[in-house]
Amino acid sequence: MGAFGDSMTAAAFGAFRRSQFWMPWKEFLILVKLIKLGITKDIDSVSSPTKSWAAGWDKSNDVFSHSRRLTEIQYLKKQISTYNAAVSGHESHHVVDLQLDDMNQWSRKNLNQEFPDYVTMMIGPNDICMESSRDMVSVNSYYSNVVRVVDEVLAKSPDSKMLVGSIPNIENLRNVAKDAKLHVGLSCEKLWKTIKLCPTLTTISDPNERAIISQRVIDYNAALADIVRSRREVFGDRVRFAKKTYDVPFTKDHLSVDCFHPNPEGQNLLADVTFDSTWWANKWPKRKAEILEEAEHAAKEARCRAQRNRGGRGMRTPASCR
Repeated sequence: MGAFGDSMTAAAFGAFRRSQFWMPWKEFLILVKLIKLGITKDIDSVSSPTKSWAAGWDKSNDVFSHSRRLTEIQYLKKQISTYNAAVSGHESHHVVDLQLDDMNQWSRKNLNQEFPDYVTMMIGPNDICMESSRDMVSVNSYYSNVVRVVDEVLAKSPDSKMLVGSIPNIENLRNVAKDAKLHVGLSCEKLWKTIKLCPTLTTISDPNERAIISQRVIDYNAALADIVRSRREVFGDRVRFAKKTYDVPFTKDHLSVDCFHPNPEGQNLLADVTFDSTWWANKWPKRKAEILEEAEHAAKEARCRAQRNRGGRGMRTPASCR
């Protein structure tokens, strides 16, 4: 499996939750990362790829990525070969210029084929992420970049399947996050103004500009739908569009400490809504139930071992552990 994308797929700040800002031992680490981000604007330095909705491998069961699900439904002991080419901050042209070649080289070396059997792509927020709405990448340029990636993968690798994810409703995400609190006296809106990250998605408040930005997301998603529709005429059911991503019901509880990127729960939500559009969606619910049951059983066994150890020191072992 392979994944193209930006910070959503690279899982920027994916290991953190806003609630952790209240923990003294976490607060310092988070502040250092946020200050570094504000100075360098290098969002890739805060990525947590193990939490990626697409290509992660999170043993804590916080995020059941596509890669993890495909591994689990085959009852494999080891994760399927997976390459996450996503880089935080990348725009659609970066997928064409950089990520395609990276994925191709990895696939040739590790799989002896042009591209992996299954490839995901979610790209676009950074094409919008500019100083003003006037600087956003045009719909035509965005279309051209994405269609080149889809054609390259499906034409060069005749057995590969590709899932193209829509762009989340950034305006809704902004509205949800705007009034959220990180700490006493520190709202998400104040944080955005401090680190000055991506004005079109965070700090621009003019309603006319916000309407233009919101419409550009809609236009990008319409372009994605058109690309997939036209490519299905050529490649058949080897390419699908995960259109539900736009309607993901993000809440404050899905946001990380930068008040924009998904935390583990948000990444898992992205995995849920996108995996529903895959070729293996119907196999996952049963396997997930088994995994959670196995985890619950293992946790119970661990508790009982601890109870029995205490029982050996004169404490009574509960009946449920005998």
